Amino acid sequence: MAVKKQERGSYNKPLRTQAMQEIRRLLVVEGYTYDEIMQQVGLSERTFYRYLSAIFSHNRQLLAERVSDEEMLNQMAILQARISKQRRDLQEMAIDKEVDAKARVSAHHLVGEMAVVIMKLYAETPSILASRHKFPETSLTAPDSSSLRLKLSSPLPYTVIEKEEEELEEEEKEMK
Repeated sequence: MAVKKQERGSYNKPLRTQAMQEIRRLLVVEGYTYDEIMQQVGLSERTFYRYLSAIFSHNRQLLAERVSDEEMLNQMAILQARISKQRRDLQEMAIDKEVDAKARVSAHHLVGEMAVVIMKLYAETPSILASRHKFPETSLTAPDSSSLRLKLSSPLPYTVIEKEEEELEEEEKEMK
């Protein structure tokens, strides 16, 4: 179902709502890819991602409030295990001589993509957890910081390291 495209700047909430409902249905129920949905609904990439963010904002908020770090890690571990199982199945398919050659090549490509997904899970999990615990911005925190950091308006003119380096240089000169 293509949603009627609007002229830039016009505001029509019923059409926006209809487009967002269609995006959610195509994504969740039908399993379409983002590109397929953008084409089918007739939205630009920027508009699609803006709508996508709006569609799932309530879900993200509920997850942030109700899911503990431990549960988040459990779910990521389960996801990693499921992807690994599917990857192993595809690896077997990729080497099975009875499977069509084209399907074996596709399976081989998917195996590589799944390895990347697993690597991203391992690499991005710490930053996902850290972003859940951002400190409010104060005079002691940098913007979007997940830890306390001293925010200086200008660098210190003389640091401890520089002082130690100078002392070491003086000792070396005295020893010569």
